[in-house]
Amino acid sequence: MSSSAPGSAASRIRPGRMFHFHLRDRQILLTFWGTILFGLMAHGMGLLNKYSYHDDIFALFWTGTTLASGRWMLHVLGWLETMLFGDGNFSLPLMSGLFSIVCVAFSACLLTDLLKIRKPLYSLALGCIMVAFPVMTGLFGYLFTMPYYMLAMAMMTFSAFLICRARPWWAKLAAVLLAGCSIGTYQAFLPLLLSIPLLYDIQLLSEEEQNPADFWKRAAIQVLCIVGALVFYLAANRFFLNKFQVELNAYMGLNQMESFAPELYLGRIGTAYREFFLPSRNVPADMYPMHLYYLSRLMLIVDLGLALRLILQTGRQNRVSAGLLILLFLLYPLGCHFIYVMSDMVHGLMTYGLIMQTALFIWLIDRWEPRPLWLRRTVSFCAALVLGLSCWMYARFDNQCYLKANFQQQEAISFFTAMEAQIKSSDGYRDELPVVFLNEGKIADRTLYNIDELDFIRLDGYNDTIQTYINSYAWRPFMERWCGFSPPEPDEEILGSLPSTEDMPHYPDDGSVRVMENYILVNF
Repeated sequence: MSSSAPGSAASRIRPGRMFHFHLRDRQILLTFWGTILFGLMAHGMGLLNKYSYHDDIFALFWTGTTLASGRWMLHVLGWLETMLFGDGNFSLPLMSGLFSIVCVAFSACLLTDLLKIRKPLYSLALGCIMVAFPVMTGLFGYLFTMPYYMLAMAMMTFSAFLICRARPWWAKLAAVLLAGCSIGTYQAFLPLLLSIPLLYDIQLLSEEEQNPADFWKRAAIQVLCIVGALVFYLAANRFFLNKFQVELNAYMGLNQMESFAPELYLGRIGTAYREFFLPSRNVPADMYPMHLYYLSRLMLIVDLGLALRLILQTGRQNRVSAGLLILLFLLYPLGCHFIYVMSDMVHGLMTYGLIMQTALFIWLIDRWEPRPLWLRRTVSFCAALVLGLSCWMYARFDNQCYLKANFQQQEAISFFTAMEAQIKSSDGYRDELPVVFLNEGKIADRTLYNIDELDFIRLDGYNDTIQTYINSYAWRPFMERWCGFSPPEPDEEILGSLPSTEDMPHYPDDGSVRVMENYILVNF
């Protein structure tokens, strides 16, 4: 229905080929290297510094919770890394970060080819937003698991690509296995598997004369592949749970994912649609900080207008195809926000599927070429302005997150270093004495400085004030690894004979650290 411009990516398509581009294709090269370079600007501070507290300080040398979270493939990947390098798992900012950025660049190239994005500027913008999206920034705060998660994202994108484009049965089977392994690494990428085929089907219906029978056949194959991936994931998950005698934990409702009770999921469908059209200012706001929230609403309004135009234009030639387009556009918000169906407790790191909202905007605006030249140029300029501002704001927000992490980590190191000096300078101190810390998690030091200007950052991994930072459940390993202070821990006999501390001052007040006969007491 719409013709491809000469020399465009779409015009170079060769029938029967799974991949329509060369590695030397200019647009693919621009998208790949542009995404990597923009990723360096957005995450340079995270790549060249080590920010580690909370979960990451505990998991510096392992992959975190795997089987108990239903992430059996994460367990396998951690084992494979250990077997390959022979030295265990490490939370490495530069190597893990660069690997993750390359995974995003690869995925952006796949989407560029699959969706036939014709204008290089738009495919570059897609890659830049994908790599600067706050989910990536949040994962830099959890580097111990970041490379595995972003590999899972690339696997899911490639799986969706194969489901849509591949014809041989073995390629479809490979797609099912890849998708199952991706879910087994991190379940939150499932929305990509749902939304990418939906957008691909929208593209086919809008550009080709479709036989309804062919459409339903293709849709049935896609659904079978997705269901097959879920069945494979669940079967493998049950195998690993039984083999290692592990039970799923209740975190984020993971222990309910093997339940097929409709009441668990049907009530959440409305939440998925509401968060697409009228997002609440909580988790989605973490993904649309500053004025990005309003830019995302502007994109949505444009999406609605262009989708309606596309349906009407298609309806003039084929009403059946127009009806199918309406169905696909209605399902698309559910696919993007399917994470809200999967769980009723959603945090920022689970929302990478929201990137497909931007992909829809880019695809629609790329397809709209009004006839008056002045209008076409105006549309292109406005779209480039919106996408350029979005890219720059995301990168700016990423750097603000790292700035906050840098200040807080340095202040926490200073705090625990001063506490170590106070303990060691106490009269009667001996390094063999165990230290008893009372009222853990209740440190209240009025001299600590909080940077109020950065309190607007609520992204997972960067959402704490300095008071909550030093009161994190991982405060002790933080102190041990960043300050080198690891005093002996008391035994049960000492803990059972502690004196009353009702009249004892609280740290850092004078008298809050006392050296007893066989231990040191610190009252937080």
